[in-house]
Amino acid sequence: MQSESVSIKSDGLKLDGAYYWESDVLEDDAPIVIVCSGFTGLKHIHPERFARYLSKQGFLCFGFDYRGFGESEGPRGKVVLEEQVRDIANVVAYVRVRAKEERRKLVLAGWGMAGGLVLDAFRHVEDMVDALISMNGFFNAVRVQKALRGELGWKEFRHFLNKERVRLALGGDACDIDPFDIYPLDPVSKGYVDGVLWKTPGYGLTSDLDFADSLLSFFPEAHVDERFANTPLLVAHGAENDLHPVLEARSLYAAYPGPKSIFLLPGGGHTEWMLDDDPKFQEFAGHVSNWLKQTV
Repeated sequence: MQSESVSIKSDGLKLDGAYYWESDVLEDDAPIVIVCSGFTGLKHIHPERFARYLSKQGFLCFGFDYRGFGESEGPRGKVVLEEQVRDIANVVAYVRVRAKEERRKLVLAGWGMAGGLVLDAFRHVEDMVDALISMNGFFNAVRVQKALRGELGWKEFRHFLNKERVRLALGGDACDIDPFDIYPLDPVSKGYVDGVLWKTPGYGLTSDLDFADSLLSFFPEAHVDERFANTPLLVAHGAENDLHPVLEARSLYAAYPGPKSIFLLPGGGHTEWMLDDDPKFQEFAGHVSNWLKQTV
C-alpha cells in the first residue's frame, strides 16, 4: 500500500493525515473514503487497517489523527468530542478539494465513537459528503452508559461527577481521571484494549471532567434530520457487541431519513476481531467494500 502524508489545519492546529492507495488497482472514478478513528484511536490503527483492505479493492483512502494525538498538534491526549467533530469537518473540507479536482465522490466513515462523530460533522459539511458509514458506533451516550453500568451504577457515576464538579468549583486543582472510568469497557473489549491497543506506540490519554461533560452530551441520533435525506448511510455493527449494544445500530437505522442499509456482523463483538487476517474483519470490511461499489 502506498501513502502520502499531508497536513491539515483545524482551528489553527496542524493535523497529521495521509492518503492510502494501491496504484495498480486504484480506479479512476473510485471515491475517496475518509476513515475516522474511535475513542483514543490513532490513524495507524483502524484507519490504516481499513485502508489496507479497501485500497486493494480500488479505493483511495484517507486517515488522520485528531488534535492532541499522534503527530497532530494540540494538548496531548485530551478528548473533547465537539473538537473532534470540528477536526473531522476540517479534514472533509481539505480532502474535498482533491475529490473535486479528480471528480471523485467523498465518503465519510467512522469507527466506534466516530460512528456518531461523523454524523455530527456531516451537519457542518453536508454539501461536501456523498455517503456516510457508521461502524460499531453509538448514538445516544446516556442510553449506552445506562446499558453498561445499570441504573445503580449510573447513579453512582453521576454522584462521582457531581462531587468532582463541586470540588473544582471550590478551587480544587484539576486531576486526571482514568478515561475508562468515564467510558467503561465490557470485558472482551477491555481484553483487546489491554492486549493489543496499549502495546501500540503513542496509544493512550488522560481524561477529566471536560471529557465527561462532552461525552454525556453526545446524542447524534437526535440531530439526524432532513439534511440527511439525500445521503446514503451504511450502519455496520457487531451483532454481539456488548460495548455499544446492537440497539444503537437499530435505533439509528430506524431514525435515519435518507437511503440506508444495515449490516450486523454475525458473532461480532465490538473490537476483538479488528485484526487484518481475522475472518470476521474480512467479512465486515468486505461488506463495506461491496456497499461502496453498489451505492457510491
